[in-house]
Amino acid sequence: MEFILPTLKLFTYLGIGMIVLGALVFIGIFKGSRSPLNYIIGGIICIAIGIVFLSIKTAGSITVAENQMTLKAALTKTQVIQVDKIKKAWVEELENSEWGPVKKKSGSAIGKIRTGWFTLKNGRKAYLVLQGNRALCIEADQEHMFLVGIEEFDLFLSQIKSEIPKLAQLLE
Repeated sequence: MEFILPTLKLFTYLGIGMIVLGALVFIGIFKGSRSPLNYIIGGIICIAIGIVFLSIKTAGSITVAENQMTLKAALTKTQVIQVDKIKKAWVEELENSEWGPVKKKSGSAIGKIRTGWFTLKNGRKAYLVLQGNRALCIEADQEHMFLVGIEEFDLFLSQIKSEIPKLAQLLE
């Protein structure tokens, strides 16, 4: 079972903008006073960055199997949570909670979509694949915290519980 956070329109707009900028830089080869090589290199760099932005299909995804949960976030390393290593799990309303993210370490935070490594209000470091203010908090050990969730959180939680029995036991 896989849950996919929505594609960020910003990445699409940035990608198109960078490709257009690259094309304009190429056109500048004939109008500028600098070496044509500078325009060629600049255009290639802009177009390459645009292609990278357009290739980012999702902000993040959560894939659930019976023995593991795989968290993918754009521009960060994929994290795998082994079900047998989960120590504690609970549902948290993040708006006024000590478990709310306050500082991004790596990843993205655009609107209600937050993915990647964040520092929480309580000082802990956590990996988030999260849309909205409700999260399933998972503690694997003292160093690894994970906050996951999507907009339709109740449906998400019921499907996770049905797929991972151990997690359902921890949440009761």
